[in-house]
Amino acid sequence: MLDPHFAGKLMDKELLSQLPSEVDPCGENGEFHTFVFDGPIFSEALPLQLGERVFRTYPSPTGPRDVGFWFVELLERSE
Repeated sequence: MLDPHFAGKLMDKELLSQLPSEVDPCGENGEFHTFVFDGPIFSEALPLQLGERVFRTYPSPTGPRDVGFWFVELLERSE
């Protein structure tokens, strides 16, 4: 449902304001997945960097066509 440029972006107020109206900002319909890498319960942020943007297809569980998803690989940041 989302343009590939959304993959790998930080979820903040600016990103939420850019979501198309048909996209649930909570991702409840599978529009996107999130990964938490920093926050109050962390002693420090996880040392990550963005890797390659990838499109993968998977067999559809409900229909005749495969479904596809964009994602960005998360890699351990080399210090």
